[in-house]
Amino acid sequence: MSAPPTEPINPIAGFFEPFSALSHLLGAVVFAVLGFLLVRKAHRAGGHTGFLLVYVVCTVFLLAMSGVYHMLTEGSTARDVLGRLDHAAIFTLIAGTHTPVQGMFFRGKARWVPLALMWTAAITGITMFTIFYGRLPLGLGTAVYLFLGWMAGVSGIVLWRRLGTHRLRLLLGGGVAYTIGAIIMGIGWPVLIPGVVGSHELWHVAVLTAMAMHWRFLYTNAETRCRAPSHDCITQQTMETSEVQYAASA
Repeated sequence: MSAPPTEPINPIAGFFEPFSALSHLLGAVVFAVLGFLLVRKAHRAGGHTGFLLVYVVCTVFLLAMSGVYHMLTEGSTARDVLGRLDHAAIFTLIAGTHTPVQGMFFRGKARWVPLALMWTAAITGITMFTIFYGRLPLGLGTAVYLFLGWMAGVSGIVLWRRLGTHRLRLLLGGGVAYTIGAIIMGIGWPVLIPGVVGSHELWHVAVLTAMAMHWRFLYTNAETRCRAPSHDCITQQTMETSEVQYAASA
């Protein structure tokens, strides 16, 4: 991902930021294989392969764009182009990770309205940062990413109250990993190996950790298919009833 490193990183031949580039390029290969296994499991069980395929494509796209971006020399035209693609990939990753969760556990308006809002916001962000890349304050990008994350968080709260912490522990753990990584990159600490592994590189590790947790959650639930109202299937009526019950208990 294209946030600037907070400490100098020693380049090697062909890799301007070696750890960041290699970790995400390798991650792209690994998650392409894991994505195939995920979609195959869902297909064999008659699950929601379409929603999961969106997740796989968005995950591999982010890792590939990020990996190539960090290979390129700062100030080059190629890096500028890849920086735009990297930002676009962040938006698609957030929306793409939310897509199978919303698609597998919700139905009707409770599925499609949040997905439409999420992808509309993501496309708006992609357009904005592609056109005005380099001219927008860094804080604005973070604010938009957080907004998308909180949109997904609303559905996450409903799902948590329906299914409980134990079943959602990997989904929640992934969110925690992203948050810890963002804090580390934001404060620029720690630096594990000066010139090799700093806070930005640890952010990349956090991203891979979060992705692994979310992949495991989706793989475990790949056979879930929301065909009719059930304990695992949340409708608009379920959400409204849950809100009434929550307000009454507050």
